[in-house]
Amino acid sequence: MVDVFSDMINSMAGIPGIEIQPKCFIEMEGKIVDFNGKDYIKITFPVKEKYSNPAGNLLGGMISAIFDNTFGPLSFAIARRPTVSLDLNTTFIKAISPKEKELIAEAKAIKITKRFIIFEGKAYNPSNELLATGTSRMMIL
Repeated sequence: MVDVFSDMINSMAGIPGIEIQPKCFIEMEGKIVDFNGKDYIKITFPVKEKYSNPAGNLLGGMISAIFDNTFGPLSFAIARRPTVSLDLNTTFIKAISPKEKELIAEAKAIKITKRFIIFEGKAYNPSNELLATGTSRMMIL
């Protein structure tokens, strides 16, 4: 499944102005672990101490960035061209400690039109405990 995503993305390389591996995805060390070829993706991200808030938990903005780094590749795979986020909403359910080591984010496209894609996402710890949810609307350029 993941190879299908890699092959598809590599076939789109060369679109002017597009980085197939965005710097933020590389910095956050995302790893695609599942992709169904049409409307679902799962990506893991390490939970690093350097992304902690003053209380020592993962900064809320980093969780939002994880969702953005999950919705983004899926939107590109669906649209086969660039998209832009219109909104990104995150609901925090439980604090995420660096002791978790990893956050698993999954995204599903719940509505696809000619101009827009609407996503729902969930983030889990390695024990499969739900930690956050997210939604986003993206416009296809």
